[in-house]
Amino acid sequence: MSQKPLAERVALVTGAARGIGRAIARRLAQEGAAVLINYATSQDAAAALAEELRGLGVRAETVAADAASPAGVTAMLKTIENGFGNRLDIYVNNAIDVAASGPALKMRAAGWEHTVDTNSTAFLTLAQRAAKLMQGRPGRIVTVSSLGSIYYLPNYAPIGVAKAAAEALTRYLAVEMGPLGITVNAVSAGPVETDALHLYPNYEQMKETAAAISPARRMGTPEDVAAVVAFLCSDASAWITGQTIIADGGLSLLSVR
Repeated sequence: MSQKPLAERVALVTGAARGIGRAIARRLAQEGAAVLINYATSQDAAAALAEELRGLGVRAETVAADAASPAGVTAMLKTIENGFGNRLDIYVNNAIDVAASGPALKMRAAGWEHTVDTNSTAFLTLAQRAAKLMQGRPGRIVTVSSLGSIYYLPNYAPIGVAKAAAEALTRYLAVEMGPLGITVNAVSAGPVETDALHLYPNYEQMKETAAAISPARRMGTPEDVAAVVAFLCSDASAWITGQTIIADGGLSLLSVR
């Protein structure tokens, strides 16, 4: 029987208790990786996921931590040290702390600064620390982005700018981490059916548009995104770095969004 592609790898997935993060953690475990499940408030969901992943025959631990805070970063690194022998092969930056949403013209500085600055800084800080643990073996860093980084989406201004910053940072990190044997990429997802998406007032419009005009004729699922992330975490993606891979069923090819 052939070995699973991510066997003996250790992965950290932030914001992994729900939605896209949950699907990513599950997919990495299915491919053989041990997974550290980071969450902020969804303790029961994180615990249930860890139990599910252990049922797949891999190690799974949870850590309650704010990925955007120094204390949260320390808590995650401590868990990696104690629970995984201070080894890390994969870091998936999925968590985002949204303090404000809406049109740019109506943004207040505090909410804007928290959403944009905190999230780009969290990605940078964890990537810097992750790189130290990955040296000496192939490392994979992947951040989850969205089409709002390059297209206008209603009520999405601060999140879209935060995602654009993460994509730019992906390119800088890829160049600087390349000599260390680490690849850094982003996955830009189109509309994905998650609980978070339901909070947007134009959710029904997005769903109808995707079903009507997307080449795939449907909205994406968390599993669609997880499959692309898993590929970028594998050895098969070794020649890809500094890229933003759009995974949207072809929706961005069209002029109407």
